[in-house]
Amino acid sequence: MTASVPHSLAGVLWAAITSLWPGYCILIGIAVAAWIAFEIATRHGNVHYNSENRFSPTFNRFVGAGTYLGLQALTYLMLQLLFGDPVYCLGWPYVLHVIVFASTGLLLHAIGFWPYLVEPGGRRRWRQRKTR
Repeated sequence: MTASVPHSLAGVLWAAITSLWPGYCILIGIAVAAWIAFEIATRHGNVHYNSENRFSPTFNRFVGAGTYLGLQALTYLMLQLLFGDPVYCLGWPYVLHVIVFASTGLLLHAIGFWPYLVEPGGRRRWRQRKTR
């Protein structure tokens, strides 16, 4: 049996939400709604560090991880409904999951939630370090 171990705060939050959901769905919904309201209310203030889109980096990661989780679940559901369990004996469904991973950032960028697909200057700094 393989256990999934989250490696980021957003991963820990989503792991907690998915494992505690059956018993605490109302409380989790209230907590997430309160967090969203807090992020929107402090979007233009100095309460916490804001990214380029005016939300906190943790909230941005949470939204990205949630979008990825939703798109993966939708892909899995469609494959299960159309082809059943044997579809994962083939190789092509895994290509769809890679496409979902790549399209998460593109989707959030297209709707305007993530202003940049790559951190501004991130590649430039990497190339400078690499050439030294």
